[in-house]
Amino acid sequence: MTCFFITFAESLFMKRILLTLLILLSFVSLKAQKRTNDFIEDIKNSGDYFYALGSVANSETKAKEKAMLSLYDNITENIKPALVKVDTEDHLKKIYLTIGIDKNDNNKIWKILPVTNSFDEYSYFVYVHKNDFDSVCDRRADEMRRYAKKALQSENEEKMVDAFREYYWAMMLCAAHPQGTVLKINVDGDDVNAYNYLQERVTEVLGLFDFAVAKDNPGEFNDEGIAVILNVRSFGKDVSGLKIAYHNGVDNFNTELVSNGKAQMQFSTTELDNIDIRIRYDFQYELNSHPEMKKIFSNIDPIVLRENVRRNIELNKYLQYFKNYEDVASGTVSLNSLNDNEKNMLTMMQEIESAFRLKNYLSVKKYFTKEAYDMLDILVRNAKISVVGNQQYEFITLNNRVTLCRDIDLRFQFKNYVSFIRELVFRFDNDKKLITSLSFRLDSEAENDIMKRGRWSEECRYALLNFMEDYQTAYALKRYDYLESIFSDDALIIVGHVLKRTVLPDQMTLNLSEEEVRLIQYDKETYFNNLSRTFASQEYINIRFAETDFTRQLNSLDANKTGGEDIFGVRLLQEYNSTTYGDTGYLFLMVDLRDQKRPVIHVRAWQPDKVDINKLVGLENLK
Repeated sequence: MTCFFITFAESLFMKRILLTLLILLSFVSLKAQKRTNDFIEDIKNSGDYFYALGSVANSETKAKEKAMLSLYDNITENIKPALVKVDTEDHLKKIYLTIGIDKNDNNKIWKILPVTNSFDEYSYFVYVHKNDFDSVCDRRADEMRRYAKKALQSENEEKMVDAFREYYWAMMLCAAHPQGTVLKINVDGDDVNAYNYLQERVTEVLGLFDFAVAKDNPGEFNDEGIAVILNVRSFGKDVSGLKIAYHNGVDNFNTELVSNGKAQMQFSTTELDNIDIRIRYDFQYELNSHPEMKKIFSNIDPIVLRENVRRNIELNKYLQYFKNYEDVASGTVSLNSLNDNEKNMLTMMQEIESAFRLKNYLSVKKYFTKEAYDMLDILVRNAKISVVGNQQYEFITLNNRVTLCRDIDLRFQFKNYVSFIRELVFRFDNDKKLITSLSFRLDSEAENDIMKRGRWSEECRYALLNFMEDYQTAYALKRYDYLESIFSDDALIIVGHVLKRTVLPDQMTLNLSEEEVRLIQYDKETYFNNLSRTFASQEYINIRFAETDFTRQLNSLDANKTGGEDIFGVRLLQEYNSTTYGDTGYLFLMVDLRDQKRPVIHVRAWQPDKVDINKLVGLENLK
């Protein structure tokens, strides 16, 4: 065994080294502390910062919190706030919480400097440059004005749901601003008080929504109580996207999403003289695509709307027209005469309607191709479905090959979402005498935008209409294989604004300006890998198209040759909502419909709704 002995002289030498190290460390520490103190004094004396110091024993977290609260107080003393919501406790501090992150670069504008860091005392000095604070506030005011401008545009275009949401969000941006009551907005050349103006606009827009029990189809008695069908319109146009809440007559408030001017309310009682409706304005799912607004709603109490939000509708006078559920007649057609083929289809549709009511779908499997029945099976497995009132069918035959049946009104009810009505379109193969596919009908706005193009042939218009219906339905039914099949292998799939040139059919090129590159460009494989994960995690996906714009380019040197030679540009505002996610933005699709049985998407470009409409990708980029 080896033993080591330290002599007295060696021990003394080691002690001297340790003492020297301690002196050096103390010197370094004192020098660092002096630098910190000097820096703090420079901050205090500059006049360019808001600042505060917080000290707490035994808790680092509480010291930071105390420092931040003191900083808030310091800011408040200097900026003279003018708050929208003065009746809410700590409202100003809630505003500061939403301002603390710069939305452009995601950096904290609050700077935190440790002063003392020991168990006996934790001290933190916090500060923010006044210009940085003002800059975030200015951007919030600019965002408020952007939403107000967008709302006015929507109102002028009679898109009242969009106008309502955008005006309300602009109000919330005022509520989330330290000078919310004194912000100005330019209206017709005059600077007016922003919050007062927005409040007036919201009130007026709400008053323009008309609610009425459906005249020809008011509702029915069923096993659960009474189902009441409402028509919701504004300026005589069907409303889509508006959420309404009502008490079900027992214990819960239910929420319905108005679609194509229709909403069905299910009451758990038959003893109703009138119904009370509330227009909802939480916009919970729309917020997912607007992170700044989501941050505000997460911290700031919503502004309570008191005018034109509640509607009372007398029901008693309609009850005599209600029918018992089992007595509701099967759907009829609006046409006075039917050919033999259409008569056969009517019989099939009546049986299918009955199968929906009785939940006996196997009984009508014989009327579907395998692919079409698989679509039906997915549809009925994902939600509670009920038929809405009496049905009126319309048959449209295209080139003697395909007949469209429009439509069955179905109410979809999910576990964690509002209920809504969707109109289901059936497509018949006239030779096979079978239903080959089904789809959700487009909102009337998008449908009318296609059908009003009188210079296009009927076949051309319906080809595009069918494609758009199939496209939105594929997402709703999570038809991964279908979506993968309609994207070309070299498809350009864009998220954001991207610099790219891609080869298109027949030596065409899509020329995009060499401006900014934003966000992500996906290849087909990456896009569909992401899509697969999305489908697996969502209970439902609901898509709404608005601000639709359809253009057409003939892929032919012969200007008179139109049949089957068409390339379409589809540009629209898409509102995408699912169980846990939602977004809103402009979608551009370049669709090749030369072979109408096999449409191909060559370009999919997704751009956020803040992009100027003039900068969006479109067929004008096709050379």
